[in-house]
Amino acid sequence: MAKTKLTDGQVEALRGGEQDGYIWDTALPRFGVRVTPAGTKLYLVQYRAKAAPGEKSKTRRITIGVHDGDLWNVTKARAQARRLLGRVDNGSDPFGEDRSQRQSDHQAEIAQKRDTERKAQETFTALAELFIKRKAKTNRSWAETERLLRFGLDAPKPGKRRSGHRTGSDAAPGPMKAWGSRHISEIRRADVAELVERIAERSPAVARSTYAALRPLFDWCVQRDLIEYSPCEKLTAPPRPKARDRVMSDAELRVVWLASERLGYPFGPVVQLLMLTGQRRAEVAGMTWAEIDLAEARWRIPAERTKNGQAHEIDLSPQAVAIIEKVANTGPQLFAARGGGAVRGFSATKRRLDELAAEVTAELAADGEEIAAPLPWRLHDLRRTAATGMAALAFPPHIVERVLNHVSGTQGGLVGVYQRHEYRAERKAAITAWGVHVDAVVKGEAPPSNVIPMRA
Repeated sequence: MAKTKLTDGQVEALRGGEQDGYIWDTALPRFGVRVTPAGTKLYLVQYRAKAAPGEKSKTRRITIGVHDGDLWNVTKARAQARRLLGRVDNGSDPFGEDRSQRQSDHQAEIAQKRDTERKAQETFTALAELFIKRKAKTNRSWAETERLLRFGLDAPKPGKRRSGHRTGSDAAPGPMKAWGSRHISEIRRADVAELVERIAERSPAVARSTYAALRPLFDWCVQRDLIEYSPCEKLTAPPRPKARDRVMSDAELRVVWLASERLGYPFGPVVQLLMLTGQRRAEVAGMTWAEIDLAEARWRIPAERTKNGQAHEIDLSPQAVAIIEKVANTGPQLFAARGGGAVRGFSATKRRLDELAAEVTAELAADGEEIAAPLPWRLHDLRRTAATGMAALAFPPHIVERVLNHVSGTQGGLVGVYQRHEYRAERKAAITAWGVHVDAVVKGEAPPSNVIPMRA
Protein backbone atom coordinates (compact mmCIF):
# COMPACT_ATOMS: atom_id res chain seq x y z
CA MET A 1 0.00 0.00 0.00
CA ALA A 2 1.33 3.42 -0.94
CA LYS A 3 1.63 5.94 1.84
CA THR A 4 2.22 9.67 1.62
CA LYS A 5 1.04 12.91 3.10
CA LEU A 6 -1.98 13.59 0.94
CA THR A 7 -2.36 16.94 -0.80
CA ASP A 8 -4.90 18.20 -3.27
CA GLY A 9 -2.26 18.24 -6.02
CA GLN A 10 -1.35 14.61 -5.39
CA VAL A 11 -4.98 13.52 -5.41
CA GLU A 12 -5.66 15.44 -8.62
CA ALA A 13 -2.72 13.67 -10.30
CA LEU A 14 -3.93 10.17 -9.44
CA ARG A 15 -5.07 8.02 -12.37
CA GLY A 16 -7.12 4.83 -12.40
CA GLY A 17 -5.52 1.45 -13.05
CA GLU A 18 -6.87 -1.99 -13.84
CA GLN A 19 -8.27 -2.29 -10.32
CA ASP A 20 -8.95 -0.11 -7.29
CA GLY A 21 -5.84 1.55 -5.86
CA TYR A 22 -5.37 2.86 -2.30
CA ILE A 23 -3.07 5.65 -1.05
CA TRP A 24 -2.95 6.17 2.71
CA ASP A 25 -2.24 9.42 4.48
CA THR A 26 0.83 9.60 6.71
CA ALA A 27 -0.49 12.68 8.46
CA LEU A 28 -3.58 10.80 9.72
CA PRO A 29 -3.24 7.02 9.89
CA ARG A 30 -6.30 5.01 8.76
CA PHE A 31 -7.32 7.86 6.39
CA GLY A 32 -6.74 7.58 2.66
CA VAL A 33 -8.12 7.78 -0.85
CA ARG A 34 -9.36 5.03 -3.19
CA VAL A 35 -8.93 5.41 -6.94
CA THR A 36 -11.31 3.38 -9.12
CA PRO A 37 -10.40 2.13 -12.63
CA ALA A 38 -12.67 4.91 -13.97
CA GLY A 39 -10.49 7.48 -12.21
CA THR A 40 -12.93 8.42 -9.41
CA LYS A 41 -11.19 9.37 -6.15
CA LEU A 42 -13.02 8.55 -2.95
CA TYR A 43 -11.88 9.59 0.52
CA LEU A 44 -12.29 6.92 3.21
CA VAL A 45 -11.25 5.69 6.63
CA GLN A 46 -10.37 2.10 7.52
CA TYR A 47 -10.21 0.71 11.04
CA ARG A 48 -10.76 -2.42 13.07
CA ALA A 49 -13.97 -2.29 15.11
CA LYS A 50 -13.90 -3.43 18.71
CA ALA A 51 -15.41 -6.92 18.93
CA ALA A 52 -17.63 -8.41 21.60
CA PRO A 53 -16.05 -10.97 23.93
CA GLY A 54 -15.51 -14.24 22.08
CA GLU A 55 -15.87 -12.65 18.63
CA LYS A 56 -13.30 -11.55 16.05
CA SER A 57 -12.86 -7.88 15.34
CA LYS A 58 -13.92 -6.71 11.89
CA THR A 59 -12.23 -4.37 9.46
CA ARG A 60 -14.50 -1.47 8.58
CA ARG A 61 -14.34 1.02 5.71
CA ILE A 62 -16.42 4.16 5.61
CA THR A 63 -16.52 6.27 2.45
CA ILE A 64 -16.44 9.97 3.24
CA GLY A 65 -17.03 11.48 -0.18
CA VAL A 66 -15.81 11.95 -3.75
CA HIS A 67 -12.93 14.32 -4.37
CA ASP A 68 -14.13 17.31 -6.42
CA GLY A 69 -11.88 20.07 -5.12
CA ASP A 70 -14.87 21.97 -3.71
CA LEU A 71 -17.33 19.97 -1.59
CA TRP A 72 -14.64 17.43 -0.71
CA ASN A 73 -10.91 18.06 -0.80
CA VAL A 74 -8.04 16.67 1.28
CA THR A 75 -8.49 19.22 4.09
CA LYS A 76 -12.24 18.68 4.50
CA ALA A 77 -12.01 14.91 4.12
CA ARG A 78 -9.16 14.67 6.67
CA ALA A 79 -11.22 16.70 9.19
CA GLN A 80 -14.20 14.40 8.73
CA ALA A 81 -11.92 11.35 9.04
CA ARG A 82 -10.52 12.69 12.28
CA ARG A 83 -14.07 12.97 13.71
CA LEU A 84 -14.94 9.43 12.68
CA LEU A 85 -11.71 7.93 13.98
CA GLY A 86 -12.16 9.83 17.23
CA ARG A 87 -15.38 7.91 17.77
CA VAL A 88 -13.51 4.66 17.03
CA ASP A 89 -10.86 5.48 19.59
CA ASN A 90 -13.60 6.10 22.15
CA GLY A 91 -14.93 2.55 21.63
CA SER A 92 -17.68 3.24 19.11
CA ASP A 93 -18.27 1.71 15.69
CA PRO A 94 -19.37 4.53 13.34
CA PHE A 95 -19.95 2.06 10.49
CA GLY A 96 -22.53 -0.01 12.38
CA GLU A 97 -24.08 2.96 14.14
CA ASP A 98 -24.41 5.00 10.95
CA ARG A 99 -25.81 2.01 9.06
CA SER A 100 -28.48 1.57 11.71
CA GLN A 101 -29.25 5.24 11.52
CA ARG A 102 -29.41 5.08 7.72
CA GLN A 103 -31.77 2.12 7.93
CA SER A 104 -33.89 3.95 10.45
CA ASP A 105 -33.92 7.06 8.29
CA HIS A 106 -34.82 4.97 5.24
CA GLN A 107 -37.68 3.30 7.07
CA ALA A 108 -38.90 6.68 8.28
CA GLU A 109 -38.72 8.00 4.71
CA ILE A 110 -40.75 5.05 3.44
CA ALA A 111 -43.31 5.54 6.21
CA GLN A 112 -43.55 9.24 5.41
CA LYS A 113 -43.98 8.50 1.70
CA ARG A 114 -46.74 6.01 2.44
CA ASP A 115 -48.42 8.50 4.75
CA THR A 116 -48.25 11.17 2.05
CA GLU A 117 -49.73 8.77 -0.51
CA ARG A 118 -52.47 7.77 1.93
CA LYS A 119 -53.35 11.38 2.63
CA ALA A 120 -53.47 12.11 -1.10
CA GLN A 121 -56.01 9.30 -1.45
CA GLU A 122 -58.06 10.67 1.44
CA THR A 123 -58.60 14.23 0.24
CA PHE A 124 -62.20 15.30 -0.14
CA THR A 125 -61.95 15.35 -3.94
CA ALA A 126 -60.36 11.88 -4.16
CA LEU A 127 -62.97 10.35 -1.87
CA ALA A 128 -65.85 12.16 -3.57
CA GLU A 129 -64.66 10.78 -6.92
CA LEU A 130 -64.49 7.28 -5.43
CA PHE A 131 -67.92 7.69 -3.82
CA ILE A 132 -69.44 8.74 -7.15
CA LYS A 133 -67.82 5.77 -8.88
CA ARG A 134 -68.73 3.10 -6.35
CA LYS A 135 -71.87 4.29 -4.64
CA ALA A 136 -73.61 7.22 -6.27
CA LYS A 137 -73.76 5.61 -9.71
CA THR A 138 -75.81 2.74 -8.27
CA ASN A 139 -78.61 5.25 -7.71
CA ARG A 140 -80.86 6.63 -10.45
CA SER A 141 -80.05 10.20 -9.41
CA TRP A 142 -76.27 9.72 -9.49
CA ALA A 143 -75.80 12.29 -12.26
CA GLU A 144 -77.43 14.97 -10.11
CA THR A 145 -75.34 13.91 -7.10
CA GLU A 146 -72.18 14.15 -9.21
CA ARG A 147 -73.16 17.57 -10.52
CA LEU A 148 -73.84 18.92 -7.03
CA LEU A 149 -70.59 17.58 -5.56
CA ARG A 150 -68.49 18.83 -8.47
CA PHE A 151 -70.00 22.18 -9.38
CA GLY A 152 -72.63 23.16 -6.81
CA LEU A 153 -74.26 26.42 -7.81
CA ASP A 154 -72.73 28.01 -10.89
CA ALA A 155 -73.37 31.62 -9.93
CA PRO A 156 -72.76 34.39 -12.51
CA LYS A 157 -71.47 37.83 -11.67
CA PRO A 158 -74.10 40.53 -12.14
CA GLY A 159 -73.87 42.13 -15.57
CA LYS A 160 -71.26 39.69 -16.81
CA ARG A 161 -71.76 36.54 -18.88
CA ARG A 162 -69.30 33.78 -19.43
CA SER A 163 -69.70 30.45 -21.15
CA GLY A 164 -68.03 28.45 -18.39
CA HIS A 165 -68.42 28.05 -14.68
CA ARG A 166 -68.18 31.09 -12.46
CA THR A 167 -65.48 32.00 -10.03
CA GLY A 168 -65.19 34.97 -7.75
CA SER A 169 -66.62 36.38 -4.56
CA ASP A 170 -70.21 35.97 -5.70
CA ALA A 171 -69.80 32.35 -6.82
CA ALA A 172 -71.09 29.46 -4.75
CA PRO A 173 -68.70 26.60 -5.60
CA GLY A 174 -69.50 22.95 -5.16
CA PRO A 175 -67.94 20.95 -2.31
CA MET A 176 -65.16 19.48 -4.48
CA LYS A 177 -64.04 22.94 -5.52
CA ALA A 178 -64.45 24.43 -2.04
CA TRP A 179 -62.59 21.67 -0.16
CA GLY A 180 -60.53 20.10 -2.98
CA SER A 181 -57.23 18.89 -1.52
CA ARG A 182 -58.21 19.10 2.14
CA HIS A 183 -58.03 15.83 4.05
CA ILE A 184 -61.46 14.43 4.77
CA SER A 185 -60.81 14.57 8.52
CA GLU A 186 -60.16 18.33 8.34
CA ILE A 187 -63.70 19.15 7.21
CA ARG A 188 -65.77 20.27 10.18
CA ARG A 189 -69.44 20.89 10.77
CA ALA A 190 -68.78 24.62 10.46
CA ASP A 191 -67.35 24.09 6.97
CA VAL A 192 -70.48 22.27 5.82
CA ALA A 193 -72.76 24.87 7.39
CA GLU A 194 -70.84 27.75 5.81
CA LEU A 195 -70.87 26.20 2.34
CA VAL A 196 -74.57 25.32 2.47
CA GLU A 197 -75.47 28.80 3.75
CA ARG A 198 -73.43 30.40 1.00
CA ILE A 199 -75.23 28.35 -1.64
CA ALA A 200 -78.58 29.09 0.00
CA GLU A 201 -78.01 32.81 -0.51
CA ARG A 202 -78.22 32.15 -4.24
CA SER A 203 -80.53 29.13 -4.37
CA PRO A 204 -82.23 27.50 -1.37
CA ALA A 205 -83.18 24.52 -3.53
CA VAL A 206 -79.58 23.81 -4.58
CA ALA A 207 -78.43 24.28 -0.97
CA ARG A 208 -80.85 21.62 0.23
CA SER A 209 -79.87 19.27 -2.59
CA THR A 210 -76.16 19.78 -1.89
CA TYR A 211 -76.69 18.95 1.78
CA ALA A 212 -78.61 15.83 0.72
CA ALA A 213 -75.66 14.80 -1.49
CA LEU A 214 -73.08 15.37 1.26
CA ARG A 215 -74.80 13.34 3.99
CA PRO A 216 -74.40 9.89 2.35
CA LEU A 217 -70.85 10.75 1.28
CA PHE A 218 -69.74 11.49 4.85
CA ASP A 219 -71.67 8.48 6.20
CA TRP A 220 -69.80 6.34 3.67
CA CYS A 221 -66.50 7.75 4.95
CA VAL A 222 -67.50 6.90 8.53
CA GLN A 223 -68.24 3.31 7.48
CA ARG A 224 -64.77 3.11 5.90
CA ASP A 225 -63.24 4.33 9.18
CA LEU A 226 -61.81 7.41 7.49
CA ILE A 227 -63.50 9.77 9.94
CA GLU A 228 -65.00 9.19 13.38
CA TYR A 229 -68.20 11.11 12.77
CA SER A 230 -69.97 12.87 9.95
CA PRO A 231 -69.73 16.68 9.92
CA CYS A 232 -73.39 16.62 8.88
CA GLU A 233 -74.38 15.21 12.26
CA LYS A 234 -76.42 17.61 14.41
CA LEU A 235 -76.62 19.94 11.43
CA THR A 236 -80.11 20.94 10.44
CA ALA A 237 -80.94 20.46 6.78
CA PRO A 238 -81.88 23.62 4.86
CA PRO A 239 -85.66 24.09 4.77
CA ARG A 240 -87.56 22.70 1.83
CA PRO A 241 -88.05 25.54 -0.68
CA LYS A 242 -91.55 26.70 -1.36
CA ALA A 243 -93.10 24.83 -4.26
CA ARG A 244 -93.09 26.89 -7.42
CA ASP A 245 -96.34 27.62 -9.22
CA ARG A 246 -94.88 29.49 -12.19
CA VAL A 247 -96.85 28.87 -15.39
CA MET A 248 -95.72 30.64 -18.53
CA SER A 249 -98.15 32.52 -20.74
CA ASP A 250 -98.62 31.86 -24.44
CA ALA A 251 -96.70 35.03 -25.22
CA GLU A 252 -93.78 33.89 -23.09
CA LEU A 253 -93.79 30.45 -24.73
CA ARG A 254 -93.59 32.07 -28.14
CA VAL A 255 -90.62 34.22 -27.19
CA VAL A 256 -88.77 31.28 -25.60
CA TRP A 257 -89.40 29.10 -28.66
CA LEU A 258 -88.13 31.77 -31.07
CA ALA A 259 -85.09 32.35 -28.83
CA SER A 260 -84.38 28.60 -28.73
CA GLU A 261 -84.33 28.54 -32.54
CA ARG A 262 -81.45 31.05 -32.42
CA LEU A 263 -79.74 29.01 -29.73
CA GLY A 264 -79.22 26.18 -32.19
CA TYR A 265 -78.10 22.61 -31.62
CA PRO A 266 -78.01 20.97 -29.15
CA PHE A 267 -79.77 23.13 -26.58
CA GLY A 268 -82.32 24.71 -28.91
CA PRO A 269 -84.05 21.41 -29.78
CA VAL A 270 -83.79 20.33 -26.12
CA VAL A 271 -85.73 23.41 -24.96
CA GLN A 272 -88.37 22.91 -27.64
CA LEU A 273 -88.84 19.25 -26.73
CA LEU A 274 -89.12 20.22 -23.05
CA MET A 275 -91.96 22.53 -24.05
CA LEU A 276 -93.73 19.98 -26.27
CA THR A 277 -93.36 16.81 -24.18
CA GLY A 278 -93.47 18.13 -20.62
CA GLN A 279 -90.77 15.65 -19.58
CA ARG A 280 -87.89 16.32 -17.20
CA ARG A 281 -84.73 18.08 -18.34
CA ALA A 282 -82.40 15.14 -17.70
CA GLU A 283 -84.74 12.80 -19.57
CA VAL A 284 -84.87 15.01 -22.66
CA ALA A 285 -81.15 15.86 -22.61
CA GLY A 286 -80.31 12.16 -22.26
CA MET A 287 -82.44 10.97 -25.20
CA THR A 288 -80.91 8.12 -27.19
CA TRP A 289 -81.81 6.93 -30.67
CA ALA A 290 -82.55 3.49 -29.23
CA GLU A 291 -85.41 5.04 -27.24
CA ILE A 292 -87.03 6.70 -30.27
CA ASP A 293 -89.46 5.02 -32.67
CA LEU A 294 -90.21 7.64 -35.31
CA ALA A 295 -92.46 5.30 -37.27
CA GLU A 296 -94.71 4.92 -34.23
CA ALA A 297 -94.05 8.49 -33.04
CA ARG A 298 -93.15 7.12 -29.64
CA TRP A 299 -90.39 7.67 -27.10
CA ARG A 300 -89.64 4.94 -24.55
CA ILE A 301 -87.65 6.02 -21.48
CA PRO A 302 -86.13 3.06 -19.56
CA ALA A 303 -86.69 2.82 -15.81
CA GLU A 304 -83.07 3.65 -14.98
CA ARG A 305 -83.46 7.07 -16.59
CA THR A 306 -86.69 8.15 -14.88
CA LYS A 307 -86.96 9.88 -11.55
CA ASN A 308 -89.51 7.44 -10.14
CA GLY A 309 -87.79 4.33 -11.51
CA GLN A 310 -90.70 3.38 -13.75
CA ALA A 311 -90.28 2.92 -17.49
CA HIS A 312 -92.31 5.47 -19.40
CA GLU A 313 -93.65 5.80 -22.96
CA ILE A 314 -94.49 9.17 -24.47
CA ASP A 315 -96.44 9.67 -27.67
CA LEU A 316 -94.68 12.29 -29.76
CA SER A 317 -96.69 15.04 -31.40
CA PRO A 318 -95.96 15.81 -35.07
CA GLN A 319 -94.15 18.95 -33.91
CA ALA A 320 -91.84 16.89 -31.66
CA VAL A 321 -91.21 14.34 -34.43
CA ALA A 322 -90.26 17.15 -36.82
CA ILE A 323 -87.65 18.43 -34.34
CA ILE A 324 -86.13 14.98 -33.81
CA GLU A 325 -85.96 14.29 -37.55
CA LYS A 326 -83.73 17.34 -37.98
CA VAL A 327 -81.15 15.98 -35.50
CA ALA A 328 -78.21 14.23 -37.18
CA ASN A 329 -77.76 10.62 -36.11
CA THR A 330 -74.03 10.59 -35.38
CA GLY A 331 -73.98 8.48 -32.22
CA PRO A 332 -76.16 6.89 -29.55
CA GLN A 333 -77.12 10.24 -27.99
CA LEU A 334 -79.38 12.74 -29.73
CA PHE A 335 -77.80 15.56 -27.78
CA ALA A 336 -74.25 14.54 -26.94
CA ALA A 337 -71.66 16.48 -24.97
CA ARG A 338 -68.21 16.90 -26.49
CA GLY A 339 -66.68 14.54 -23.98
CA GLY A 340 -69.44 11.97 -24.40
CA GLY A 341 -72.68 11.35 -22.57
CA ALA A 342 -75.70 13.61 -22.38
CA VAL A 343 -75.30 17.32 -23.06
CA ARG A 344 -74.76 19.47 -19.98
CA GLY A 345 -74.05 23.08 -19.08
CA PHE A 346 -77.61 24.31 -18.65
CA SER A 347 -76.69 27.20 -16.35
CA ALA A 348 -74.73 29.03 -19.05
CA THR A 349 -77.31 27.97 -21.65
CA LYS A 350 -80.18 29.45 -19.67
CA ARG A 351 -78.34 32.76 -19.36
CA ARG A 352 -77.75 32.83 -23.12
CA LEU A 353 -81.39 31.88 -23.75
CA ASP A 354 -82.55 34.83 -21.64
CA GLU A 355 -80.37 37.17 -23.68
CA LEU A 356 -81.79 35.83 -26.93
CA ALA A 357 -85.32 36.13 -25.54
CA ALA A 358 -84.67 39.81 -24.83
CA GLU A 359 -83.48 40.25 -28.43
CA VAL A 360 -86.59 38.52 -29.81
CA THR A 361 -88.83 40.67 -27.62
CA ALA A 362 -87.19 43.85 -28.85
CA GLU A 363 -87.58 42.79 -32.49
CA LEU A 364 -91.25 41.87 -32.02
CA ALA A 365 -91.86 45.23 -30.36
CA ALA A 366 -90.16 46.95 -33.30
CA ASP A 367 -92.61 45.18 -35.59
CA GLY A 368 -95.51 46.62 -33.66
CA GLU A 369 -96.32 43.68 -31.37
CA GLU A 370 -96.88 44.70 -27.78
CA ILE A 371 -95.10 41.87 -25.99
CA ALA A 372 -92.91 41.70 -22.89
CA ALA A 373 -89.85 39.53 -22.39
CA PRO A 374 -90.44 36.43 -20.25
CA LEU A 375 -90.47 37.14 -16.55
CA PRO A 376 -87.91 35.23 -14.43
CA TRP A 377 -88.41 31.57 -15.24
CA ARG A 378 -86.71 28.19 -15.10
CA LEU A 379 -86.53 25.32 -17.54
CA HIS A 380 -88.61 23.19 -15.18
CA ASP A 381 -91.42 25.75 -15.56
CA LEU A 382 -91.91 24.39 -19.08
CA ARG A 383 -92.99 21.05 -17.58
CA ARG A 384 -95.49 22.76 -15.29
CA THR A 385 -96.74 24.89 -18.17
CA ALA A 386 -97.29 21.82 -20.37
CA ALA A 387 -99.26 20.13 -17.57
CA THR A 388 -101.36 23.24 -17.01
CA GLY A 389 -101.86 23.69 -20.72
CA MET A 390 -103.15 20.13 -21.21
CA ALA A 391 -105.51 20.59 -18.27
CA ALA A 392 -106.75 23.82 -19.84
CA LEU A 393 -107.43 21.82 -23.01
CA ALA A 394 -109.96 19.81 -20.96
CA PHE A 395 -107.81 16.74 -20.28
CA PRO A 396 -108.42 15.38 -16.75
CA PRO A 397 -105.64 15.30 -14.11
CA HIS A 398 -105.10 11.54 -14.24
CA ILE A 399 -104.39 11.75 -17.99
CA VAL A 400 -101.96 14.64 -17.56
CA GLU A 401 -100.15 12.84 -14.74
CA ARG A 402 -99.80 9.75 -16.94
CA VAL A 403 -98.30 11.91 -19.68
CA LEU A 404 -95.79 13.35 -17.20
CA ASN A 405 -95.07 9.97 -15.54
CA HIS A 406 -96.08 11.51 -12.26
CA VAL A 407 -97.32 8.83 -9.84
CA SER A 408 -98.39 11.03 -6.93
CA GLY A 409 -101.72 12.80 -6.69
CA THR A 410 -104.45 10.95 -8.58
CA GLN A 411 -102.09 8.06 -9.38
CA GLY A 412 -100.84 7.55 -5.83
CA GLY A 413 -102.03 5.28 -3.03
CA LEU A 414 -104.55 2.54 -3.79
CA VAL A 415 -105.29 3.96 -7.22
CA GLY A 416 -101.65 3.57 -8.23
CA VAL A 417 -101.63 -0.02 -6.98
CA TYR A 418 -104.90 -1.28 -8.46
CA GLN A 419 -105.59 1.04 -11.37
CA ARG A 420 -103.24 -0.17 -14.10
CA HIS A 421 -105.02 1.20 -17.15
CA GLU A 422 -102.56 3.15 -19.30
CA TYR A 423 -105.02 5.54 -21.05
CA ARG A 424 -102.87 5.36 -24.17
CA ALA A 425 -105.45 6.90 -26.50
CA GLU A 426 -106.23 9.73 -24.09
CA ARG A 427 -102.53 10.44 -23.46
CA LYS A 428 -101.82 10.61 -27.17
CA ALA A 429 -104.75 12.97 -27.65
CA ALA A 430 -103.47 15.22 -24.86
CA ILE A 431 -99.90 15.45 -26.14
CA THR A 432 -101.12 15.95 -29.71
CA ALA A 433 -103.50 18.75 -28.72
CA TRP A 434 -100.75 20.43 -26.74
CA GLY A 435 -98.43 20.26 -29.75
CA VAL A 436 -101.09 21.87 -31.95
CA HIS A 437 -101.56 24.59 -29.35
CA VAL A 438 -97.82 25.35 -29.07
CA ASP A 439 -97.48 25.37 -32.85
CA ALA A 440 -100.27 27.93 -33.18
CA VAL A 441 -98.80 30.08 -30.40
CA VAL A 442 -95.34 30.07 -32.00
CA LYS A 443 -96.77 31.11 -35.37
CA GLY A 444 -98.72 33.90 -33.73
CA GLU A 445 -101.99 32.34 -34.84
CA ALA A 446 -105.20 31.75 -32.93
CA PRO A 447 -105.49 28.16 -31.64
CA PRO A 448 -107.90 25.91 -33.57
CA SER A 449 -111.55 26.26 -32.64
CA ASN A 450 -111.60 22.91 -30.88
CA VAL A 451 -108.72 23.93 -28.61
CA ILE A 452 -109.27 25.97 -25.49
CA PRO A 453 -106.71 28.83 -25.29
CA MET A 454 -104.38 28.60 -22.29
CA ARG A 455 -104.86 31.38 -19.82
CA ALA A 456 -101.91 33.65 -19.12
